[in-house]
Amino acid sequence: GNSESPEGASSGLHHDYHDNLYIVLKGKKKFRLFDPSEAENMYTRGELLKVHPNGRINYTGEETTAYGADLKSDEAAKASRRKISAEKMLEAAEREVEQGVEGAEDRLEL
Repeated sequence: GNSESPEGASSGLHHDYHDNLYIVLKGKKKFRLFDPSEAENMYTRGELLKVHPNGRINYTGEETTAYGADLKSDEAAKASRRKISAEKMLEAAEREVEQGVEGAEDRLEL
């Protein structure tokens, strides 16, 4: 959490999970940024599992995609998109069979 210091409020050393936009309405804010490759050299809140190329940190037992999605939810979303795509391809092939398009029946076998 935030703490008060002689210079003002401090949010302490932490990492955010997503991109941020920070707007200072009054006064000034000092940021100290560390390269994600330095995570191994810092006191983290858990056991480091992985640092994604975009800097997102995963801890043991809390693995996500680089953009924070739960891995099972991400796989389910990908499967849903593949299913929708396959259904569209099937519908198109069925229409082509009805229209007598050459080779359309072969696409139904895929």
